[in-house]
Amino acid sequence: MNQPSFTIIDQELFDSVSKKALASERKRSNHNFHELSEVYQRFLNVLTKGTYVQPHRHKQPAKPESFISLQGELGFLLFDEDGNISEKFLLSSKGPIYGIDLKPGVWHSLVCLSNICVCFEGKSGPYNPTTDKEFANFSYPEGSDGATLELKKWEKLFI
Repeated sequence: MNQPSFTIIDQELFDSVSKKALASERKRSNHNFHELSEVYQRFLNVLTKGTYVQPHRHKQPAKPESFISLQGELGFLLFDEDGNISEKFLLSSKGPIYGIDLKPGVWHSLVCLSNICVCFEGKSGPYNPTTDKEFANFSYPEGSDGATLELKKWEKLFI
């Protein structure tokens, strides 16, 4: 079976992936436009309020990464090596900041500020789950009580 040579990115696709994100235990879902072996990964990353993204970086192998808010708002956090928040940005489909492009090796996380935030994400591939990202030892793992408290603290930074 041949794959189509294009994918329309429209509200119907947003709604479909949003429905999956809302039903997900992690409160988020991706829709890949790429094959995992491709050198350029591009996908929708749909986040819902309450999802926790553990701070991480893409250093080995070095991977730049771009996020653009297509619908909704999210807080984007950058961290120094000690785990202190060094920068914070409100990314919104209404602007004035729509997205961010990161160099490889930058510690980062994000917090969904709207009920649903649809982002376009692009980064270098190919995807290998064992080397894709390095989680920060200064942060709490996903699903822990500490992660819930950390998320609430981050949300307050954007109120």
